[in-house]
Amino acid sequence: MFRNFVEGRIRKKISAFEGIDGWLTPNEAVGLYLLASKLPPHATVVEIGSWQGKSTYCLASGLRSGTIYAIDPFNASGGFDLRSEQEYMEKKAGKDLLAQFRQNMDKLGVLHKIQVKQGYSSQFAGDFEKIDLLFIDGDHSIPGCMADFEQYTPRLAPGGIIAFHDYYANSTDLGSTFVVNNMIMPSANFRFYRSFDTLWTARKIR
Repeated sequence: MFRNFVEGRIRKKISAFEGIDGWLTPNEAVGLYLLASKLPPHATVVEIGSWQGKSTYCLASGLRSGTIYAIDPFNASGGFDLRSEQEYMEKKAGKDLLAQFRQNMDKLGVLHKIQVKQGYSSQFAGDFEKIDLLFIDGDHSIPGCMADFEQYTPRLAPGGIIAFHDYYANSTDLGSTFVVNNMIMPSANFRFYRSFDTLWTARKIR
């Protein structure tokens, strides 16, 4: 009951997320806020896949101290299949996606917490010594999601949180589902933490 009350207040606090283009339910938005709010001081948050900042805003709103590194090519290349590729390109429609992202974050007062890394996740894994929260929401193919997991989780601190968006237990052709089911759940290095709709999270034990 108390949890529902707290999460309801958070939902109102970050309601501006609904005005940003993207794919995120209210429960997932609250989940990202909560994950970020519980991080240690001077935390490092890595978000793979930022689009227009819908999830970035929720993370930044919850983060008390630290930096969010938003990794995205900002070129509408995030489609998993032909249908989603078409949706991304239609949404882009000639826009400067990076400029739009910065404008959204600046308008909502969180840009100062964010460092943009424009490009693909494979370009930046070596930039981080320690990650406190890793949010994987980029390439949804199995090879792409596996690559993000394998390149970034060695840098996830013990006690750190890994989160995947679009986890559907029975959609085994989705990268997030494949990685969670086959690489995290059987591992002694991770322990399930909590899920918020399709936002699935685990804590790194060692």
